Amino acid sequence: MNILKVLRARPALFFRLCGIRLEDFDDLLKRTYPLWLKNEHKRLSHPNRKRAIGAGRKYELDFPARLLMCLIYYRTYTTHVFLGLVFGVSSPTVCRVNRAMTYLLADHFRMPEREVRLSEEEKDNLLYLMVDGTERPIPRSKKPGKRKKTYSGKKKKHTVVHQIITDNKKRILSVGPAQKGSRHDKRIFDESRVIKPPDMMVLGDLGYLGTGFEIPIKKPKKRELSKENKRYNRWHSGLRVGVEHAIGRMKKFRIFADIHRNNGLQNMIAKNVGALANINLKTV
Repeated sequence: MNILKVLRARPALFFRLCGIRLEDFDDLLKRTYPLWLKNEHKRLSHPNRKRAIGAGRKYELDFPARLLMCLIYYRTYTTHVFLGLVFGVSSPTVCRVNRAMTYLLADHFRMPEREVRLSEEEKDNLLYLMVDGTERPIPRSKKPGKRKKTYSGKKKKHTVVHQIITDNKKRILSVGPAQKGSRHDKRIFDESRVIKPPDMMVLGDLGYLGTGFEIPIKKPKKRELSKENKRYNRWHSGLRVGVEHAIGRMKKFRIFADIHRNNGLQNMIAKNVGALANINLKTV
């Protein structure tokens, strides 16, 4: 059964299973296919390869099916066994394909970890940046020392934290590398050495106290905030909710929201998910 053909006839189901619209999938397919061909030519032309180009066993899945399977995996985070059953391949093949496609998407998207890249036109139209940390659960380590470092008192579970930077239009500009769940947001930002446009206003929560960002005014002990301060906090939260919406778009991909199972790929996957969430920005 041709899964892609079936899903093309049902665009709403395609979106629910893949996380992006059918027309966006076709556009992504068109943009990434030349990169895949280039990588394949490099692999087949390797000097250590014993067989001639064209010889050997053929792939069971063509490139569109590979991209589709990877997106379904990102969106649903289901098992390799189930995906193998759906696409008619073995679970080790699913694992190899998803890993290769993760590298390919990372090479295509090139989502920054610490540098906010903007064109001159974007800089002129940009009003402010927003920054926030988001936690994703990880398995509980068997080593007591490591367990303590990854335990999040906020979430009451073991997590890693990614620092997300967005613009005022909720577009994700940077996805920071995974940090231990016990680390404070300010420390993560200080150590990340983020490169941003100078003199740009940045909105953050109280976790970024001392960074020079625009943060909410904290309520004094045993006293109430003034009406002016309350108005400022409402203005601030009304703007800063944009970064929460961006993180929410990322967590629609279950691979970013559920317990992480892909050792060695978590940063690459997080950046790919951020780029896919940007594709969805025009559809939400």
